[in-house]
Amino acid sequence: MKKEETNYELIDLITPVGGLEFERNKIYFGNRFCKIYTIAHYPSNVEMKWLGNLVNNVGAIFSINIEPTDNTEMIDNLDSRIRDASGLAKIAKNESSRQLKEKEIEEASEIISRMIENNEVVSYLTIYILVSAEEEVELQRKCKEVEMEMQRQKIKIRHLTNYMLMDGFKAVAPFFTIQTELSKNFKRNILTSTFTGGFLFNTETFIDEKGYYWGISQNGGIIIFNIWKQDLGRTNSNMIVVGSSGSGKSMAVKHMIINELPTTRQLVIDPENEYAHLCKSLKGKIIACDGSKEGVLNPLQVRNNQDDETGKNALSLHFQFLQTFFQILYPSLTEIEFSKLDLVLEELYKKFNIDQDTDISQLKNTDFPILEDLYFLMEKKNKKNKDEILEKLLALIRPICIGQASGIWNGYTNVEVDTKLTVFNTSTMQKFQIQYKRAQYYNILSYAWDILSKDSKERTMLIADECHILVDPNIPQTLEYVRYISKMARKHNSSIVVVTQSIEDFLNEKIRLYGQSLLTNSTYKLFFKTDGKDLKDIVTTFKLTEQEEKMILNANVGECLFMSGIRKLYIMFRLFEYELEMIDSKFIRNKEYA
Repeated sequence: MKKEETNYELIDLITPVGGLEFERNKIYFGNRFCKIYTIAHYPSNVEMKWLGNLVNNVGAIFSINIEPTDNTEMIDNLDSRIRDASGLAKIAKNESSRQLKEKEIEEASEIISRMIENNEVVSYLTIYILVSAEEEVELQRKCKEVEMEMQRQKIKIRHLTNYMLMDGFKAVAPFFTIQTELSKNFKRNILTSTFTGGFLFNTETFIDEKGYYWGISQNGGIIIFNIWKQDLGRTNSNMIVVGSSGSGKSMAVKHMIINELPTTRQLVIDPENEYAHLCKSLKGKIIACDGSKEGVLNPLQVRNNQDDETGKNALSLHFQFLQTFFQILYPSLTEIEFSKLDLVLEELYKKFNIDQDTDISQLKNTDFPILEDLYFLMEKKNKKNKDEILEKLLALIRPICIGQASGIWNGYTNVEVDTKLTVFNTSTMQKFQIQYKRAQYYNILSYAWDILSKDSKERTMLIADECHILVDPNIPQTLEYVRYISKMARKHNSSIVVVTQSIEDFLNEKIRLYGQSLLTNSTYKLFFKTDGKDLKDIVTTFKLTEQEEKMILNANVGECLFMSGIRKLYIMFRLFEYELEMIDSKFIRNKEYA
């Protein structure tokens, strides 16, 4: 058999300038002095990002080996440790030795308790820490800082020397494999939750399988986000986005729209004309729901869905919708007047052969009554038998049925959602009174939910921008409806994204039950820059820390506190150039003039 020849040219090529030399307790590698530590003992609880300071302040390099173990076998080993430590504690010759053994018993008992009660996983963990510097004096300073930091956190470390030093170097170096024999001496059983806080150090990352680039963390870690991922801490795909005007919240939402487009049908309610340029860039459809002939959503057309919780049929549900719709428009109506309106509506639907047994899915848009039909039926009844209530109702509803505002709602639905992105634009409704804007928002919301809930096999998303427009403390039904669809969204493979400048309106005592539930039950939350009472409301509602409060107060444009289930990250949205050009035409102009 031919003897393998040593390739000295290759060795010379990969050997660092200055060579590699091992001394008793340090290494000279290239032009740097190095020392290697290993962690010999971990406390049962450690600080979040407990290794972070050593990365940032010392520039330490870590080699981490995690070896899964069987929980049953681990409990047996811990039981044995407790027995041994108990025996040694009884015969200890001094107080310090006794207390050390009692501490060992306490920590082993806590691990067993957390394994049994919380189903926590235990692994064998081995950590090596390499500290390096160009000068020996600087190396000593860094090593002292490492030792003090570990002592502060009650973590015991051991300095590798002599024959262990070479194996330690191999354990840290990326061009060697795990040093099994060395690890046998230093691997320790540890609860997974203990080391995960420090595992990511201070460069916070967030990596979701099948996700897309979302942003970067405060310390440069990449965020890969999948809003559809669900686990124990992420139970739905709903999101709330809060921030003052100009804080960057719309940019973040548009960034999400672009990245969700390939797999998700998205509907956007756009009261401020924020999404027109993006929609055109993505070849979506803009529907002007502001009185134009091309964007009519007939409020009298029964939505084709059933209540998943109560089993109510489509017509019964639609009567609830109509009651809220007219209450928004005419908040001064009394219960008796609403009852009269309901009776006329019932007669109207019977006239069009629609009752509780009708299969709504078989009807065309033109098979439903429109508002002028309601007006003329009411007028006919009043002419036949004069009625003060009918006369009041006729006077109230005339503008939206046959008068100056009839273009908004009086007509057959002529909208078709046939693209991946559809934007319902109501921006030119600013000229109308707030009741009209609120009623149209509610009407679009109901229509959008009808689309979202039709096919659970299709992934869908509703983005309700400037959602505070819908909220009225005197009409809790509007917010109750938003909470309802957000609750049902998971069953229909949908996501509800609520965007607002302030949560104050949601927390009014009259509607707090629905508002706070909607806000807190959304898995994902983005808090952009805000201040004053708005910030205090956020801090109180979501139990934020003083540090998190300062982060939101001092946030720059495009920066926010991101909450994903129980996890919190301060992130920065840094969009690609092509995304910016899609989002706003000003970025194209800036490029042309550059």
